[in-house]
Amino acid sequence: MNRASASLHRADGWARQISAELGSVLLDTLGLAATIEWHVRQFHKGTGVRYELTVNDAAGFELPEDYAATIFDIYNEALSNVARHAAASRVAITLTITAHDVTMVVQDDGIGLGNGAPASGARGIAAIRARSQTYQGLCEVADASNGGTTVTVSLPIPRSARFAPNSAGPRGSTS
Repeated sequence: MNRASASLHRADGWARQISAELGSVLLDTLGLAATIEWHVRQFHKGTGVRYELTVNDAAGFELPEDYAATIFDIYNEALSNVARHAAASRVAITLTITAHDVTMVVQDDGIGLGNGAPASGARGIAAIRARSQTYQGLCEVADASNGGTTVTVSLPIPRSARFAPNSAGPRGSTS
């Protein structure tokens, strides 16, 4: 690895750490949907990738803190993959929270996976899968019909975790 490449790698690691730390603070303050809304605007400013964000919150309660943090981590990793690998011009993010599960779909219009499946050594995808499996969730990564990639993660919410009324409703943003 040459000097410039090593510096870029360190800067990327630093930026990811700062983003994760800031995301944690914002999650505690604003909640999951508002944190994603803020972050995707920053992502757009930094990358130029246009976005569409749709939040459907029909659950009527706040997600447990660990679920919100896990979904944010998955979202953050998926967008990081879009920025680093996809060569996308647009990304669509859908967050759906019901009484039974929370689902995150991130779909880009980039170059896709090439062979139709992510490489087994793909660290970002492996991290997303590991996070979803922690909650007995499902993770699918596939080529999208538009030539990009779709990452879908769904985490079941145990009955015991359904608490604290939530006043949020369906929302959507586009840039």
